[in-house]
Amino acid sequence: MKKRVLVLAPHNDDETLGVGATMAKHVANGDEVFVSVLTSIDENNPVMKPNKPEIRAETKQAMEILGVNYNNVIYRDLPNVLLNDEPMYKVNKVVVDVVKEVGPDVLYIPFINDLHKDHREIVYAAQVAARTCTDFGRNIKEVMMYETLSETHWNIESVEGGFLPNVFNEIYDFLDLKLQAVQAYKSQLKFFPDVRSVEALRSLAIVRGAIVGMRAAEGFMLVRKLSY
Repeated sequence: MKKRVLVLAPHNDDETLGVGATMAKHVANGDEVFVSVLTSIDENNPVMKPNKPEIRAETKQAMEILGVNYNNVIYRDLPNVLLNDEPMYKVNKVVVDVVKEVGPDVLYIPFINDLHKDHREIVYAAQVAARTCTDFGRNIKEVMMYETLSETHWNIESVEGGFLPNVFNEIYDFLDLKLQAVQAYKSQLKFFPDVRSVEALRSLAIVRGAIVGMRAAEGFMLVRKLSY
C-alpha cells in the first residue's frame, strides 16, 4: 500500500544525512515522500550569514539524486540557530501546519537529544503535531527519530541518553545514492575524519547494518507505531 512519508528537517541536509537512503527506498517502493526544511538564513539573521538561495539549490540537486519530487519540498522560514528564542506556539504552529498539509502515514523527526537546540525544538513541535487527539495526528501510523552525524552524538549521552536504534532499514542498494546526495551539499560537506564526511556516513551505514546482519542500514528510534 502506497504511503505518504514526511521528513522534518530543521536545516537543509539533515534529511539527507539521516534519512537519505530510506527516502530513496520509499520512492523506489512507490511511496510519496515529502521533506520540510523548517529554518532558513536571511539577511535579518543576527548570527548566520545569508546563504538561502545557494543551499536551496543544493537541496534541489540532492532531492533529484534521491528521486524525491522537488515540488514535495516544503520550506518554512523559522530562524536558523534561534528556535529556542522563538515563542513555543509559533514553532508548534509551523510544524502542525506542515503535518496537516501533508497528512503523512510515516513521520521522520530528529533525535530528541541532539546537541543542536533547533533539532530539539522541532522534535517537541512534531510531538505536538502527532498527538492522537486530532484526526491528522491519528493518521500518522509511525513516528521515528533519525540519526544526524554532527549533532546526534555530541550531547552528553551518559546524562541525557544516547541514540539507541531499535528500527533498522536495509539500504545497501541505496547507499551510493545517499552519498551522492550528501556530496551535492558542497557547502556543508567536510573531509574525513570529520564526522560530516562521505567516509563517516558510509562507515555508519555499514556498522548499523552489521549490528543486525545487514550489509548496510539506517538506524531509527521508534517513537510510536499504530496498528488499526
